[in-house]
Amino acid sequence: MFSCSFWVAVIANICAQGLKPIIERMQTGKWDISLLFVNGKFPSSHTATVSALTIRIAIDCGLSSNYFAICFILSSIVVADATGVRQEVGKHAKYINDHILNRKPNDPVVHFPMKELIGHNMVEVLGGFALGAIIVLISLVLCSPYCH
Repeated sequence: MFSCSFWVAVIANICAQGLKPIIERMQTGKWDISLLFVNGKFPSSHTATVSALTIRIAIDCGLSSNYFAICFILSSIVVADATGVRQEVGKHAKYINDHILNRKPNDPVVHFPMKELIGHNMVEVLGGFALGAIIVLISLVLCSPYCH
């Protein structure tokens, strides 16, 4: 029903999210299953998803196709957003959370902690790109290139 390109993107996203708790366990010795559902951390699941889709479309349809052009432009926006805007939002959230926690006990400000793991650094994005490329290479064994 769905194309191989679709499944490559979905599988890349699932793999990236699934790797986050495993990598956290290797780094800290603790399992954090909540990482299956967060933005941020290594590898970038957004980058893995869009890079897998873009690379597979490039292979299936060619670099001069409209499909590739659309994927490339949208992938560029997603990656720029992850490393720029969302990373800055995460820094702002951390700053606000830290300052609200240090307020006076009888201060009437109501505060709900903001998410701090939102964006990515370049290593996390490159990890997502590499994972997406690996998923595409595996898919080439399972699905022959096709574009209509």
